[in-house]
Amino acid sequence: MKILILSSSREEINPYYKSIARSISQYLALVGDLIFGAASTSMMGICYDEFAKHNKTIYAYTTPKYIDDLDNLLMAEHFVCRNTFEMKQKMFEEADLIVCLPGGPGTISELTSYIEEKRSNDIDKPIIIYDESNYFKSFYEMYDNFINQKFASKDIFNMYEVAHNKIEFENLVEEIIFNRKKR
Repeated sequence: MKILILSSSREEINPYYKSIARSISQYLALVGDLIFGAASTSMMGICYDEFAKHNKTIYAYTTPKYIDDLDNLLMAEHFVCRNTFEMKQKMFEEADLIVCLPGGPGTISELTSYIEEKRSNDIDKPIIIYDESNYFKSFYEMYDNFINQKFASKDIFNMYEVAHNKIEFENLVEEIIFNRKKR
């Protein structure tokens, strides 16, 4: 299974979020390979390190602006895309599962793109938001506002699952693996 992890590469973030990246990626490295927006720093670097420790296949996607960081990701297969639109598309197409950890504008851009891609094209690709600390509260409120203002229907909430702790997260992943085997 190819797992796309969305998260932050900013070093300045609270170490708490880095600990989430370590915990979740340690578990995911046991069940699949990694797809990510190539970054050797912060949460994304931690995810890379955990998958590399398990000798997993790692697919690192980037744009020309960040190409130099590929030199720090020697265990990964490198893909340089013209822009972030192409990068998001290629990562989405390759992924069997999308996991969203806390992050900034890039992470939220990817998450909303993938939710819309699923919704608009009836694509059966699981997305799990890991939200242990209620980080995504404003994201859910934004979607509630879309619904309240009639810009979206409640089925938008069917496009993703939310895990509030590691046990819920692992249960969701196991359910996804089980359903894939049934196909």
